[in-house]
Amino acid sequence: MTDAPPRTIALTGAAGRIGRALRPWLLPGCSELRLLDMAPLQAEDPRETVHPLDLADREALAQALQGCDAVVHFAGYPREAGWDTLLPANVVGVINLWEAAHAAGVQRIVYASSNHAVGLYPRSQTIDGTAPPLPDSRYGVSKVFMEALAAMYAIKHGVRGFGLRIGHCSTAPADARALSHWIHPQDLAQLVQVGLTADYTHEIVYGASANSRSWWDDGRARALGYRPVHSADPHTAALEGVQSGDPVAEHFQGGSFAAAGFDNARAPFL
Repeated sequence: MTDAPPRTIALTGAAGRIGRALRPWLLPGCSELRLLDMAPLQAEDPRETVHPLDLADREALAQALQGCDAVVHFAGYPREAGWDTLLPANVVGVINLWEAAHAAGVQRIVYASSNHAVGLYPRSQTIDGTAPPLPDSRYGVSKVFMEALAAMYAIKHGVRGFGLRIGHCSTAPADARALSHWIHPQDLAQLVQVGLTADYTHEIVYGASANSRSWWDDGRARALGYRPVHSADPHTAALEGVQSGDPVAEHFQGGSFAAAGFDNARAPFL
């Protein structure tokens, strides 16, 4: 069972690489798409409105979310960094967003988690959305926090949360690791639409195209209607030898994020 598409959607991180890719896919069936970002951007469709803001600005955020049916959250710091960088962007900003959304009566939030929330699982293990978090980095920990916060707001306050543990999103995979976790922007946009319309309370799904080498069982996303149309498989012959050369990175699903700073000399695979 699915609901009617939300009529007014707020997109955070609208000026970012993935935010820009999602905008055309979010417009159909949408009466207004509110573009939220600190970076400069322009409306490219009559249904788009621009709201320049930082998620740290609670007053501006509250105003931008008034009358919104749903939020698609792709803002935040997108890579590993120190806590002084990650805490304001990926923790405090997330708290402000969920509190403002709840206060504004937003019905659901589709949000970008990351494969790095589970990046310390070995590549030999297949996991699904019920797998306990096993972050590979400070960045991954910040995404686990967001998943936990979303679950609390979904169950306690009725703000549905749809978390996407996204792999690498691009128009084509670039290396052997991507043969398992790559997602085409069109497939990601479809998965976001599933999050905007499907019947659920709180879900964690994986953002990957139909890759036969995937480490992830995304059966729940498919049960909710996800039907990816792209696959990394045609790139296998060209990319399967394009590896990092780092045994730690090649062991873990999180790749270089897992390998960075890794100093456990008792790890059995070393």
